Amino acid sequence: MSPHIRAGEILADAFHHYPLMQYAFAGRTEEARHRGLLQLYTRCASAACRYGGVVLNDTNDGALIWLPGSSFPLTLGQEIRSGMGLIPFTVGPRATLRLVRHDGASEGWVREHAGEKMGYIWCLGVAASQRGKGYSRALIGRAIEQMRAQGMDTFWLKTEDPKNVEIYKRIGFELMNEMVVPSSGIRSWAMRRR
Repeated sequence: MSPHIRAGEILADAFHHYPLMQYAFAGRTEEARHRGLLQLYTRCASAACRYGGVVLNDTNDGALIWLPGSSFPLTLGQEIRSGMGLIPFTVGPRATLRLVRHDGASEGWVREHAGEKMGYIWCLGVAASQRGKGYSRALIGRAIEQMRAQGMDTFWLKTEDPKNVEIYKRIGFELMNEMVVPSSGIRSWAMRRR
């Protein structure tokens, strides 16, 4: 199985009950939300394979996708070449618009405040049954190694889950911004590690 396909499966499962995804896919059945998330994350992981990196843990139940600052956010051309341009057709225009508006604000803040040598941890997920075993720390460590090897020196991420803020602090990230995104009403935290 291709790394981006497995990463898409892991991330779709990990983010099924995530606040932003519940908002984006509001009104859909659990099954429809899962199908939409699988389409979304498989295409995002494909883009990460092309422009950044995909990290899977050894047991294939944790995944991380990242982008270098030079490709964050992706340009329209990069989105089209990677298959992300199909997301509105496979996920639906309403969910896509909700995600674009939310991420435009939260990721836009990161882009505005991050330096040129930044790496962006786009998405990190671990299967629910495997959480609490240190897989997030290991995945972030491997991703940072890959990004450092390409000249990046500062690493950013964002989260919409307050539990993650403390986890990322323990892994060495510092809280840089907390905002309620106007379009979604969802709180988002931007974090940085040097």
